[in-house]
Amino acid sequence: MKKIVGIIAAAALASTAFAEVNVGTWNRAIFEPVYYDGDTVRSFEGPSWDVGDKGGVRTGLSFSASSENAGVVFDIHGNPGASIGMGDNAYTWVKPVDMLTLKFGKMDNNWGRLDHCFGTWDYSRFAGVLQVGEGLAGVERQKGLGAEVTLQPVEGLVIDYEANFKTTDDDAATAGKDNHAYDVLWESSSTMIGYQADFGFIRAIINGQQATTYKAKDTDTKPAAVIGLAADITAIENLTLKVGASIPTVLTKKDSAIRIGAGVDYNLDALTLHAQTDLGIRAKSKNDDGDYELGAFTAYVGAGVDYAFSDAWKLVTDVRFSTYSDKPKEEGKDVKWEDPAFGAYLGLQQQLTNATFAFGAQFGKRAMHAKHEADDFTFAVPLTMTVSF
Repeated sequence: MKKIVGIIAAAALASTAFAEVNVGTWNRAIFEPVYYDGDTVRSFEGPSWDVGDKGGVRTGLSFSASSENAGVVFDIHGNPGASIGMGDNAYTWVKPVDMLTLKFGKMDNNWGRLDHCFGTWDYSRFAGVLQVGEGLAGVERQKGLGAEVTLQPVEGLVIDYEANFKTTDDDAATAGKDNHAYDVLWESSSTMIGYQADFGFIRAIINGQQATTYKAKDTDTKPAAVIGLAADITAIENLTLKVGASIPTVLTKKDSAIRIGAGVDYNLDALTLHAQTDLGIRAKSKNDDGDYELGAFTAYVGAGVDYAFSDAWKLVTDVRFSTYSDKPKEEGKDVKWEDPAFGAYLGLQQQLTNATFAFGAQFGKRAMHAKHEADDFTFAVPLTMTVSF
């Protein structure tokens, strides 16, 4: 045993001359001893994005090793239900020249995505259209298993491209059957072109889409994409402004939407104010040709206030409202959007050495994660801990 330990120690010492090896962990656990679904009082548990009645929380380990021009990153997740599997990242990378980085494998690549997270995003998140934080206004990156190429030819300028393999086929025998070069290199790809400066970060994102028809009765398919524009503005002290918009090149499908959004954070010493909105023009009706016509205006707004009583304690509030609560449903040639949704949260957060602990009360209509009748008023008492090393 001593000999094995000695060999491991010697190998570790030798490796430090060439590479840096890191191990980290991030964990999110929520327990709701009381959850009223409009009819029954239940108990739930899970991570922020998957609180439910099965129990279990997110625990994760991250491993990485890197030298000046090469490295590897690997994550392991313990998921609800006590399953263990590959996490968000499992890739290798090399840097042939200073301006070029190549990554092959599974990448959790969110570079350029328009994010504005506050309030319950770090606790028990609201459900449906009220769960706004990552990908505001639909400005997101397509990611998964594949290859990422990052080019930074001059200071501030970045061109980041990712090609992705389709891996969602439930039939293992046919998984990957559509991974032709065109599918991988375009339809599942994501390209971000951005510029970082003292005033902030501006960028454009192009996500390829599966070939589609511009008219319902067409037989030929044509290339398609979703184009996003975004900017994070930090030029004003204590103020961060995030704005963005997304538009698909095909506007005749049921899930077509033109979206614009904005998020604001303003810090006043102990007080921090948050506000965000996501506005959309979506399908309203279907014409005689079978195409969906835009015209339904949808609006989401959210706001929050944080107040730090001390370095250890702060008050957190979060209020959200949307003019619709679910995906559209067809009634003849009309498209019906479900009724409005609203939710609110009030709680306290304690900052510990390498963790946070939060508790509060959360309520709403068409806003919570449990199954319930649409008109039911729901209420929960979430307890949240986030632990990292």
